[in-house]
Amino acid sequence: MINCEYLKPVDLQEALKFASQFADRARFAAGCTNILPDIHTGKLRDCVLIDISDLKELTGINREDDFISLGSATTVAELLNSEIIRNEAPVLWEAASRFADPVVRNRATVGGNLAYGSPASDMSVPLLVLDATVLVQSMEKGIREIPLRNFFVGPGKTVLSPSEVILRIKFEPLSDFKFYYTKFGKRNAMAISIASLAVGIKLGKAIEEARIALGALAPIPLRALRTEEFLTGKPVQTEILEKASEILLSEINPISDIRGSKEYRLELTRALFLRAVNNILSLK
Repeated sequence: MINCEYLKPVDLQEALKFASQFADRARFAAGCTNILPDIHTGKLRDCVLIDISDLKELTGINREDDFISLGSATTVAELLNSEIIRNEAPVLWEAASRFADPVVRNRATVGGNLAYGSPASDMSVPLLVLDATVLVQSMEKGIREIPLRNFFVGPGKTVLSPSEVILRIKFEPLSDFKFYYTKFGKRNAMAISIASLAVGIKLGKAIEEARIALGALAPIPLRALRTEEFLTGKPVQTEILEKASEILLSEINPISDIRGSKEYRLELTRALFLRAVNNILSLK
């Protein structure tokens, strides 16, 4: 039997009070593109839905000093329509353009996509490569800032407590980096990723800094920190990139499922990484 209630708080403080009151049953709801299917399939049977979709504290795409700040209730469609995102975070704009279809993009929110904790989360990969930070709040813990790379802890699991809501996501625009994003699935739209990857490289006479993020290739979306460290300071040479691809494969742990085998995902990741780097080098 499904036992779900619905509450519509008037502001953020009331939403936090509801979440504290209903503890483990509380579920923050905005676009509901994940929650409603889970209710319909019976995966989620007992909950109190706290509707935060209209809370002004959770909206807006802004420049704040040296950072870009996204309200957690920002929809994927709003990312696509934002000149700030298109011009200053094109890797995030590209990921948004390949997210589901227009109907879902109009409902799905950035915060909801992250909070659901899927290893194939589409928004996590570009935000990881941008080294984003997540601001969260609850009545019990107040406001916390969590680096996104430390946010995911397992399939469908994050560091959020049931009473914590994501307020905003912030990151520094990186005009001196070149980025490449790709999502590989069985079709262009409405497909869960077989693999997704974002690469950012700051080039001088050598590789000054590298950032690599991956989705659907491990129990959590992740940054390939050992591969990044290996590439930093290295010259752009074929043998260096081949060695980097070997290190990259040692940092992931893909599964075999109906979308592809583990072995297929490993070879796919190598190919996508080398394609990304070669694409970035052609832009220098």
